[in-house]
Amino acid sequence: MDRNPTLAQWQLAQELRRLRGDRKFNDVVKATRTTGGSLARWETPGDRGAVPGPAALERLLEIYEAEGELERLLALRKEARQPDRWQPYELERSYRTYANIESQATSIESYQSQLVPGIVQTEAYARAVIEATVLSGGDPERELKVRLERQQVLQASDRPELWLIVAESALRQEVGGPGVMAEQLDYLLALTQEPDITLQVLPFAAGAHVAMRIPAFVILRVEHHGLKAVYTEAQTASLFLTDQDDLREYTNIFNGLRAAAVDQGRPSRRMLEGIAADLRSKA
Repeated sequence: MDRNPTLAQWQLAQELRRLRGDRKFNDVVKATRTTGGSLARWETPGDRGAVPGPAALERLLEIYEAEGELERLLALRKEARQPDRWQPYELERSYRTYANIESQATSIESYQSQLVPGIVQTEAYARAVIEATVLSGGDPERELKVRLERQQVLQASDRPELWLIVAESALRQEVGGPGVMAEQLDYLLALTQEPDITLQVLPFAAGAHVAMRIPAFVILRVEHHGLKAVYTEAQTASLFLTDQDDLREYTNIFNGLRAAAVDQGRPSRRMLEGIAADLRSKA
């Protein structure tokens, strides 16, 4: 298993919040002689969080009367500070966090209104998307390499369960031209044969639906770490949501999309096959 400092930081933050229990936040801040912002970041998992220094961690455990946890949490802290597989690519922090969580996710639920999800893009399709959307000063080849490396999670023996909901508009957009798009749809058709991958199409006929104001989002779960998060991405900013109310809301939205989308299995396949045939006739 790859070293994964993101998951170590996530677990450390959760442990520190658990150990604080019902102690008042400001009382702990005063006792540790730190700032409220520092304590909040130590207890925040993900890209908004921070890792406490060894002395601060030791002091926290003294306050929490949990000195017996020191060795274990210092080991987590050490792992959280290690470089990961993505360090050479100089990824934006939120995207790097996402890639680390995705690599060990036990389930991924993805909704896309404009694109085929990155985790199942063909190389030609991914290249066309990246070249069209790369930020000024960006490196398309590096972005492509990262996207293809992320997809290796689907080759693992313990790969995540994947549930994709893709809007019909994303499947009809001729990204890279009809030939590239037909190849992409053929790949999606092949994936629908996999037992742990579900693909639903949200058709134009669905009309108004629960996610009309949301272009895309992903719900990630890592069961063995007790981790669940929602990731949303825009052109210049990304966001992780871990608040229970947010998680509940996006879970309800995804369930609403499941109900509005074409049933998994044969109906989705028939639609994909029809669109692919139209594209091949143009290529």
